[in-house]
Amino acid sequence: MIQAVFERAADGELRRAEISGHAASGEYGLDVVCAAASTLAINFVNSIEKFAGYEPNLELDQEAGGFFRVQIPENLPEHQREMTQLFFESFFLGMANLSEDSSEFVQTRLITEN
Repeated sequence: MIQAVFERAADGELRRAEISGHAASGEYGLDVVCAAASTLAINFVNSIEKFAGYEPNLELDQEAGGFFRVQIPENLPEHQREMTQLFFESFFLGMANLSEDSSEFVQTRLITEN
């Protein structure tokens, strides 16, 4: 199962996400649920790099796959912060919808700081 955990700071901004595991909804190379989660994560990072103009802090398991962690720096200029939040909310929405549609393969949680 894919576990997606998003962290929202006390100020309401999404700052961190971690996705781990494998969907195992189909044979290797044909797993559309895994492909959907991967596409959402890759598109999120690509959007930040292209449109917000910086590289977020990333950790990936390049060998076995099944692990992605992204963290957004706290001291971004206002225009980068606003753009990043839009992309992050979209990423969260996509993963939440994927969880609803494929709940046996994906679970998305939101942790909010106090």
